[in-house]
Amino acid sequence: MRKKILFSIFVSLILGILLVKEILAVTATLRGEIIDDGGDPYLLVWFEYGETQSYGYTTPVQEKYGTGEFTYTVSGLKECTTYHYRACARHKNYNDTSCGQDQSFVTPCNVQVDLKVNGSDGPITVSFANRTITLSWTSQYADSCQASGDWSGSKQTSGSEQLTLSVPRTYRFTLTCRNSNTGVERSDSVEVTLQAPGAPRVITKGVVLTY
Repeated sequence: MRKKILFSIFVSLILGILLVKEILAVTATLRGEIIDDGGDPYLLVWFEYGETQSYGYTTPVQEKYGTGEFTYTVSGLKECTTYHYRACARHKNYNDTSCGQDQSFVTPCNVQVDLKVNGSDGPITVSFANRTITLSWTSQYADSCQASGDWSGSKQTSGSEQLTLSVPRTYRFTLTCRNSNTGVERSDSVEVTLQAPGAPRVITKGVVLTY
């Protein structure tokens, strides 16, 4: 007689905050539970997962004895992507596969930030006469930004700001934006070289005599 297996499915996500070549490393620990082994405790369990309800990926089969939870951690997931998954099981001595309901989760999105000076990614050189510059920036998936280098302070996640340079030298402006939920942050920088003012130009004019 075929044994009946019932499931209760849970999921927990473990976010890897390490950036490898600017790719967010995401792992997910899938959790399933056998709540009724149908009277035969010798089971095989696994998960199916993928970007659609057709899944496409299967975790290695694990042996399990009786009721209780089972887990498997999958890695190499794409960022900012919806995944579907379900827990499956069958009796070790029967071909009676049963799967739990479909569930889904969305992996975190990586922070993006783009800082420009006078509309350019830089580096740029400006004359002393044009020493007022415009810094502009945008970001995605961030909830706070912080300036450093030759400017400072908290910034909105997008905006612009004019600065007047004073001393001829190379300036470096950095903006770091962060997602407080994931702890992931990303920075972008631009460089501006301010030229020294040109030498004053003087001419000798004709003399004016009075007598």
